[in-house]
Amino acid sequence: MPQLSTELSFDDVPFRGIVEQSLAGVYVVLDERFMYANDTFAAMFGYARDDFIGRRMVDCVTPDSVDEVMRNYRLRVGGAVQSIHYYTKGVRSDGQIVHLDLHASRVICRGRPALAGVALDVTDSVQRALELKRHREQLRELAQHVNAARETERAHLARELHDVLGGMLSSAKFDLARIARRTTQPDQGEVHAIANDLIALMQDSIAAVRAISNELRPVTLDLLGLESALRQALERFGARHDVATEVQCSGPSDALAAEAATQVFRIVQEALTNVARHARAQRVTLGIAQTASTFTLRLADDGVGLHATAHRKGALGLFGMAERAREIGGRLHVGEAPGGGTEVVLTVPMPGAAP
Repeated sequence: MPQLSTELSFDDVPFRGIVEQSLAGVYVVLDERFMYANDTFAAMFGYARDDFIGRRMVDCVTPDSVDEVMRNYRLRVGGAVQSIHYYTKGVRSDGQIVHLDLHASRVICRGRPALAGVALDVTDSVQRALELKRHREQLRELAQHVNAARETERAHLARELHDVLGGMLSSAKFDLARIARRTTQPDQGEVHAIANDLIALMQDSIAAVRAISNELRPVTLDLLGLESALRQALERFGARHDVATEVQCSGPSDALAAEAATQVFRIVQEALTNVARHARAQRVTLGIAQTASTFTLRLADDGVGLHATAHRKGALGLFGMAERAREIGGRLHVGEAPGGGTEVVLTVPMPGAAP
């Protein structure tokens, strides 16, 4: 019975046909020149294969890519590493840039060290990533503009409420007090009672206007600084929601720039809103620490924790808090508090601190 040969030549194996038809670029570099390229690889550079073979590597990449390409080439050809996977920028025949994902290994060709590699054209992916990055930057700029415009409008409305509406209500209260003083006769009892009732209503209205104005733009923040404004906010939050509150300060806390202090205050406001809506907490603790280089704020509650609210829809508050932190160069971390509940940790570099 005849023996079947176990030896096959390269031409007997359909590998060459597979390489020629591959959707990935395949190439061989010998002595810094492309000595083989399939049609796909040559087309990435805008050439027919016969026109591409023999070209130097350095002539096929952008000037700012030459050093990296040659360094990686020498590492593999010299035997320091067997293979390298990296990205580079090629130059097409029409001058356009093509982004390439390259993976090549050291081989022996014609008795000398060479490279055999596979390439993918990732230009579309890179362009989409750059476009996405550009859109994100635009969205961040828009968010920053919206925050700044909203803060300006809040300050304007707060002044209008306090100065105009508050002033009008105070004037009406004084006039009612005059009516009450002049209606003390026995036959004026009904008018006197109505006037007193209206005085009480006006006082409640004035208090409501002041509270709304303070929510829009706390006067304490401008007059007494961030620490006092935060203490006042915690006290009001505790009274409104029947939650125990505590403020702990370490070192000075009013060296932040005015814009940064405003953003910190708004982050705490949003965090307290989240506590009120979702945490079911009994206690909230605010810690403030400041050094020469860093301002750190930690707001912790003993509520149900993030796991109970992680999948709720419309959680834009956390996004807004993170954007505010980013605008002032800070970092925001929201996670599980030690012992249960949730903590918000904000770290902001101090003015003039080394990055």
